[in-house]
Amino acid sequence: MHMRLNTKLIVIFLCGMLAACGGDSKSSAPAITPSVEVQKPAALLSGEPLRVEVERFRSSNNLPGLSVTIVNQDKVESVVTGTRQVNGSQSLQSADLFQFGSLTKAATAIMIARLVEQKKMRWDSTIAEIFPDWRTQIRPEYLTVTVEQLLRHRSGLPREVNDSTVAKALPLLTGDLLADRRSIASLILQDAPEYTPNSKMVYSNIGYALAGLMAETVRGDSYENLMQKEVFTQLNIKGRFGFPEDAGVNNNVGHTLVAGNWKATPPLVDPRYAFFINAAGGMNLNLADYGVFLREHLRGLQGQSNYLSKASFTLMHSPVDGYGLGWGITNIKGLGDVSMHSGTELTYYTSNRVIPSKNVALAIACNCYDGTITSKLDNFADSLLFPLLPQ
Repeated sequence: MHMRLNTKLIVIFLCGMLAACGGDSKSSAPAITPSVEVQKPAALLSGEPLRVEVERFRSSNNLPGLSVTIVNQDKVESVVTGTRQVNGSQSLQSADLFQFGSLTKAATAIMIARLVEQKKMRWDSTIAEIFPDWRTQIRPEYLTVTVEQLLRHRSGLPREVNDSTVAKALPLLTGDLLADRRSIASLILQDAPEYTPNSKMVYSNIGYALAGLMAETVRGDSYENLMQKEVFTQLNIKGRFGFPEDAGVNNNVGHTLVAGNWKATPPLVDPRYAFFINAAGGMNLNLADYGVFLREHLRGLQGQSNYLSKASFTLMHSPVDGYGLGWGITNIKGLGDVSMHSGTELTYYTSNRVIPSKNVALAIACNCYDGTITSKLDNFADSLLFPLLPQ
């Protein structure tokens, strides 16, 4: 039997999501529209057949390095192929990190869920409550915006920090991480909203930056430390923020396509405010550890997690205008609700799918980014899930 994954729902959904999820406003990717038919395998690939298929795809598309993780019935299996750097001699290792871009958002949401369950904040905690000294400094429309609205992209905020705000903020920066984030955020909130808060969903990296700042403020600790304490340590995974090629990491290398060839490329994120948007797109993980993160979501949605309540996981995966808390969500015939997201900071690309009805999740990551390759990566990820589709 031959099958195409060309369900209209998937095409419409991912066309919007893949164009929205990068850490930079210029990032985009086309919708998934597979151009070739593939034979539907009898079951999800595992072991050597999975490794062979991932390597076949990587080599046939001339990608530097590629990793896939599949969570199937509570088992996490990961594959890495290729090299850290194009034409290099160092093979990509299972412990090597990828820059996750906007897949960070779901991790930020789960950290905040921990604080909510600890009663340190509420989903309906407002900007005015967390930052009372801002009541006379920022636009009044923002005062009643809640942390949940920020995480659902319903805050009225624009997608990115504009250049004029960055220019105003630079002289105010002191090197104090929390204070500098507050300075930038208070300036952003002095500009009029792009739309009436909570009237619609408009993707915003700034919204996640502000949600992370709210968490910092109620706990008196940096977002990065909170993520270590509440997410990475609790799940026994190793995460960091920035880029894998940061000084001293000795790890993976991002690439861009130049004149048809992959070229090792230093980070392209504006260094002037990269620290400000860590909560939106700064996370680094390897794919094996990310599989553990995805598994916890599957467990939680089944009420089998000791990390958070089922109610918290259900909220994160419940859509309003197609978006949960760090997840785009659509209903697909035969699969039910599927949670997905993609991420890029323009030199790496990552994408995921969580399918609670099948107790399956998948993520794919490449140490490369170009708008012409992301659809191929997502098509390939979907092809690995074809056995889940009904006959």
